[in-house]
Amino acid sequence: MLPKRFVRYCLILPALAAGVTFMLGCAGSKKMTPVLEDVPFEIDTWQYGSQAGRRITSEHYEIHTTLTDEVLLEALPQVVETAYLFYRELVPAAREPQGRMQVYLFARRSEWAAFTRRFGERRAKTLLKVRRGGYMERGITVAEYVSHAVTFPLLTHEGFHQYLYYCANRRVPAWLNEGLAVLCEGQRWGNVGLKEFDPWHNPARRNMLAEALLRDDLFSLDELLRINAGHVVGGSTRRVGAYYGQVWMLVLFLREGEEGKYAESFARLLEALGSKDLEDYARAYHVKSARHSYNFGRELFCNFISDDLETVEREYLAFLRRRILGGR
Repeated sequence: MLPKRFVRYCLILPALAAGVTFMLGCAGSKKMTPVLEDVPFEIDTWQYGSQAGRRITSEHYEIHTTLTDEVLLEALPQVVETAYLFYRELVPAAREPQGRMQVYLFARRSEWAAFTRRFGERRAKTLLKVRRGGYMERGITVAEYVSHAVTFPLLTHEGFHQYLYYCANRRVPAWLNEGLAVLCEGQRWGNVGLKEFDPWHNPARRNMLAEALLRDDLFSLDELLRINAGHVVGGSTRRVGAYYGQVWMLVLFLREGEEGKYAESFARLLEALGSKDLEDYARAYHVKSARHSYNFGRELFCNFISDDLETVEREYLAFLRRRILGGR
């Protein structure tokens, strides 16, 4: 058993609690994951080149970081362990990780970039395009520290990808994988620190999506189901923001929209995500539909949710306008 260390809160993230949003909209489901208290962890030294760093060890994670702020260092294990509980509630684990999951959090962009060039190998060129750098590659989460409000949601986003890699299914279509990961960014912080995870609370994503709605610059549902983050990561900030905001709200729509019309089907999909080969479901639908072209994300959606994409898109867009723009 690791010794208990108490997280000091007084200086953490006041900006998150007071973050300005474009439009809060209607509250979604109020089932939220409360923060774990008194998370056991250990801190010791770690060296990254000539830079002195720290290694933080908790039950499920080993975090390597060049951050020096003691408050942040002691907050990290609480955040990642609470996030792990949230991931398990979202998608049941098919297996336990073999050993602690590895996280690298760098204080400077230059450190993150140097690590990425070496670790990313053939994909380094693509990974270096990531704004406010964060990614999960080969089961390891790598991030740069930008600010409290950016970095903690970034860690829990990439942490969800890492959770799927070790505990569930590594082959998941982008709309579902990224939509669920953005869901995991939602955190509420108070004057004394992290309070809970709330999938609906995501001011940055909400603001970007509101702008896309007002510009009428959205991805169609068919396109959203077919593409992946790699198709947009090198594009404009607006298009990247629209993509991530839309997949976030698509997941919330499937959970709660149309008075729960799709909730049961979506729950079955999440259950399958934990233990089944999703490609089998997608290919089974493709054979039945006799489509000329095959797309994993679209076919999986049609199998579990609905193949009437026109109706779903109409309902989804109405849901977006109600929740993001208040019905205008």
